[in-house]
Amino acid sequence: MNRYEPVIMWELCRAASSIAAWWVLFYHMHRPPALWRRIALLIAMPAAYTFWILTPMTVLQNGVSWAIFPIVFAFLCGDLRRSLFTAFFYIGMEASIDNARSSLIVLIFGRFLESRSPGYYLQYNLQYLLVFAVSILYYNIMKRFAAKPPFTAWLLTVIPPFGLWAILTIFAVIADPLLVEQGINIYHLPGFLFAIFSIFCNLGVLYVHTRALIQSGAQTLAIKVSGAPPVWTEETGLSPQFCAEFSLSDREKQAAEELLRGKSNKEIAAGLFLSTRTVEFHLNNIYRKTGAPNRSALSALVKRV
Repeated sequence: MNRYEPVIMWELCRAASSIAAWWVLFYHMHRPPALWRRIALLIAMPAAYTFWILTPMTVLQNGVSWAIFPIVFAFLCGDLRRSLFTAFFYIGMEASIDNARSSLIVLIFGRFLESRSPGYYLQYNLQYLLVFAVSILYYNIMKRFAAKPPFTAWLLTVIPPFGLWAILTIFAVIADPLLVEQGINIYHLPGFLFAIFSIFCNLGVLYVHTRALIQSGAQTLAIKVSGAPPVWTEETGLSPQFCAEFSLSDREKQAAEELLRGKSNKEIAAGLFLSTRTVEFHLNNIYRKTGAPNRSALSALVKRV
């Protein structure tokens, strides 16, 4: 019988880190416009974590559930191309980090830590905090590209992480029992090195294809507006083509034009008779839609085009 009992404080820390990662990736990043979808996401995230905690599962069942739930979150987001892109990235990173953590523990201590022990909780919380950090990194990369990635682009990004996740699952479920019988522990240096490789593969593929998507979007925009009137002038403001391309509302257009004239947020607010917070809201929408992370980048985008 296990001599350790569950510690509610540590369980809550695990839940907070895990749900926070899902919240950044699926809720904050995509934020579906339909109210029922937002409510469903907020309910589904803690419900999924509760299911994992309370339901006894084998390694294979646990791995399958880790794949299913992010895909469910993606469907709840509604924007399937971008949200499935997110789901499979999460699956690949979570599986890779989990394998790296398990292998490192065996490498250091020569065994897995006892369930519900202080060390057990510590390793899991560090893992979830790392997943959360990677989620924020992914969010900050992808928010620069607001358009929907084409099918082929996100498919190429999905396949390597998902393939690695499948290999890691087979590795643990099929190979591990066979090797244990022969006295071979796969959760040692080879397992740790493979897990580190899979983490860098996930991040590398994400970087390469996200960069390609951004470049492709810039080229497409340049083609669409080539031969058209200037994107922005001091006298006429932003061109209708530019506003239509990025779906800018009238207020967002006005705020962007004032920003391009070099005005601060307070000056924009005074000129448009808005609060500073409202101006910041409009500017954040403009940054999200155009893929420009700040006012300098937006100015450079407009002048370059």
